[in-house]
Amino acid sequence: MESKNPRIDEEAVRRTAYFLWKEDGKPAGRELEYWERALQQHIRQLAYDRWLAEGSPDGQAQMHWQQAEEQVRGRH
Repeated sequence: MESKNPRIDEEAVRRTAYFLWKEDGKPAGRELEYWERALQQHIRQLAYDRWLAEGSPDGQAQMHWQQAEEQVRGRH
């Protein structure tokens, strides 16, 4: 059963950020930028998974995105 409050796995975000940073040639001093990019990818995936779980309803993508972002960033 799917949890009502799934959280983004910080280790997964870290690995994604590292991958993105490495792919861009390891630029110095941009850790926060890569963390945010990775976090956005994970939020997008959570929103998409929710949208699919609800049967892909038309016109609901933005709502799922907002809910996922609020949940992940702790604004719920």
